[in-house]
Amino acid sequence: MKEKLYSVEEAAQILDLHPKTVQRFIREGGIKGNKIGREWRIPQASLKEFTHAELAENPVTNNSETELKKRIHVSAVIEIDETNSEEASRISNSIIAVLNSKDPDWGKTRYDLIYHPETQKARFILYGTPAFLSQILKMIDTLTQQEENL
Repeated sequence: MKEKLYSVEEAAQILDLHPKTVQRFIREGGIKGNKIGREWRIPQASLKEFTHAELAENPVTNNSETELKKRIHVSAVIEIDETNSEEASRISNSIIAVLNSKDPDWGKTRYDLIYHPETQKARFILYGTPAFLSQILKMIDTLTQQEENL
């Protein structure tokens, strides 16, 4: 039986992401895709691997042999009411800048931005080590304090 292939648009709908975000994940290697003509096609197995990345990429190890700080991962959802995308873009760009210069001790991290125009809410979804989340939350706290001082 032939494996199901999804277009970028179909994958975006399944993942609740923008198609350009899916294309970026393909370029960065987060999602494995095949270019057929001018279009990307994503195998169903690649989508499953991407959506379960935390489980798929970590081989089973004896937990007693791995430091506790390397076994703990946390997630956070930061939601802001947003009538225009200027603040959301500023926060998103700041998070991306931190990720581009991240400390190697943070290990695997993940960041997604979902904007819901119907409710005018931006959701920043973060996953990683406590040190990573701590730095991001401190940065967002600093950004909001700067805004209050203006």
